Amino acid sequence: MTDLRLALVGDLQKHLDAEEKEISTGLRLATEDVAVLGKTRFRQQTTAAGLGRKLAKAWRHNVYPRHGVQTLEPAALVFTKAPEIVRAFDEGQTIRPRKASFLAIPTDFAPKSRRRLSRGRRMGIDEFREAFGKDALSFVASPEAPGSVVFAFANQGFRRSRGKRGGSRRVKAGGKQKSERVLMFVLVKQVRLSKRLDVSSIETVLRRRYPDLITRRLIERLS
Repeated sequence: MTDLRLALVGDLQKHLDAEEKEISTGLRLATEDVAVLGKTRFRQQTTAAGLGRKLAKAWRHNVYPRHGVQTLEPAALVFTKAPEIVRAFDEGQTIRPRKASFLAIPTDFAPKSRRRLSRGRRMGIDEFREAFGKDALSFVASPEAPGSVVFAFANQGFRRSRGKRGGSRRVKAGGKQKSERVLMFVLVKQVRLSKRLDVSSIETVLRRRYPDLITRRLIERLS
């Protein structure tokens, strides 16, 4: 009788252990589902807001603990590698310069940056002056807002490009094409960003969907 009891208890424990493993797997899968859903929604929202694919792809997710560890309390983290930018467009922040009097915003005529970490972006005003000389730009205050807006022109050495891409190109001194006055930067005291993201709305969707995802995954594992 004792051996029979031990056998029954042993079988029951194996059954419970197997069931707990299936529940653990189901919870983890549901957690992965909600994390992937969140990342996808954030990426879609960022792209729809016109903020570019690079910022959209900055959204990532992790699920804890890592694979191979059984737990009944899995967790997920959906995050962005550009939190300051996302926060600015989520809150509609006002951007002000930290160490200067003006923010220098490059126009489409500003040359592409030569710095390795800034490939694909326009030159900042400091890089422009390093590359072409401190006297390469002339500054003209806006007649409509003389204390708040200043235009920075390259008076020599450049010519506006024609065509869809826009931009500007260098002109050699003494060449056939003459250089022209090109607006490279607009300097402003501050920039008010419009609210283009709504992070909290997606967080609400994820909280609402998570229980349903758990139920679906547990039914799959225990059926």
